[in-house]
Amino acid sequence: MGLGKSTLSFTVLDAARVPDATCPRWAVLGRSNVGKSSLLNALTHPHKFFRTGAKPGVTTGLVGVRVLLGKSELSALELVDLPGFGYAKHSRNTLSKWDELIVALREKSEARGLMWVWLADPVRAPAEEEAQLMQWLGMSPFMLIFTKADQVKKSERAASEKRWASVVARSTEGPYWVSAMKGEGFHEIEKSARAFVRVSSETSGKA
Repeated sequence: MGLGKSTLSFTVLDAARVPDATCPRWAVLGRSNVGKSSLLNALTHPHKFFRTGAKPGVTTGLVGVRVLLGKSELSALELVDLPGFGYAKHSRNTLSKWDELIVALREKSEARGLMWVWLADPVRAPAEEEAQLMQWLGMSPFMLIFTKADQVKKSERAASEKRWASVVARSTEGPYWVSAMKGEGFHEIEKSARAFVRVSSETSGKA
């Protein structure tokens, strides 16, 4: 199920230590406990670089994993796991540090190609945190993925997309419906990853 050969490239807790991108990046974000780490581990199978847990707030820094989508280094894509938002039990100081990490990631990544990958729970509706995230993203490109697709019948998915209509309308790609448990949607994710790496490499090569 994995996208290709994968290796851990960095783990950082301090914004000053966020490395410059050496290849295109997907920065994966979403509400705590939405299934970010489970999806990322599926994309880097058979390795499990990303921590999962029953309690929200497991990821407290940035974790980057480099994946080769082909045999050449030019096919590399770096997947970056970000701390989940919407988990109020963390201190204000910790939340501030997380914001600094994400800002640093944006600054260190855009030259090589950066796509925000927003994972959303299709069962719930967007709340204040999602509105704030939309504002923060501004006009940056982002992909919308509904996780835990196995928990929502296909006949009910249109209603979920309607609840998320404002986010769907603003997204660059998607919504994709993905299940890390059953493998649904992975073909579309892989196809998107290959297209993103190809276009990003062409763009950065002309810069």
